[in-house]
Amino acid sequence: MLPCARRPATLVVAFAAHACAGEDGSSGASDGGSSETSATSAAVTGATGVGADSSTGAPMGDGILQCTRTCEVPFDCCLPDMPGCPGAYPNNVACVDGFCRSVGCTSDADCTGQLAGQVCREVRGVPRCVTLCTDDTPCAIPGPGGACVGMTDDGETTCFTRCDAPGEFCGSTTCDPASGLCVCATSGVCQVDWECVD
Repeated sequence: MLPCARRPATLVVAFAAHACAGEDGSSGASDGGSSETSATSAAVTGATGVGADSSTGAPMGDGILQCTRTCEVPFDCCLPDMPGCPGAYPNNVACVDGFCRSVGCTSDADCTGQLAGQVCREVRGVPRCVTLCTDDTPCAIPGPGGACVGMTDDGETTCFTRCDAPGEFCGSTTCDPASGLCVCATSGVCQVDWECVD
């Protein structure tokens, strides 16, 4: 899942951000501010890493509960009027065990249409377009609040907009200071057709 911010990013982020009220993760994190899963800025670079379930490609639980859209088919995971969805990255979404999941990028080439300089790296078990960094300088785009505080599953530092950054908010969910992600405790805080899951 992705952190919640207020700027929409790519569709992949669309599942996590919308439920949170918006977001921008990596380099922006994609990850977006919307109400369906704000494309949590297609590059939502996040806090802790997790592995992927090799049988389904779905992220394995990492203990971070987030509002996630429910689905019956991949089309249910697309934002309204999103041309080419489902389709190629960043519109490659999947419905896994009744929940929308981002399939993620497959190579750095997928990230060239995102923000300049992004690369494809696994974050929390899902390949995402992220901006690698050694300081906050490249993290000012797409907006203020980004900092060189994210981490790939392989330990590379990335730009990440935490939910407690100025101007960011989590809607009806809560900002977790440990991960910098918008989290939920129950499905009651999620919008209709979304559930609070790991």
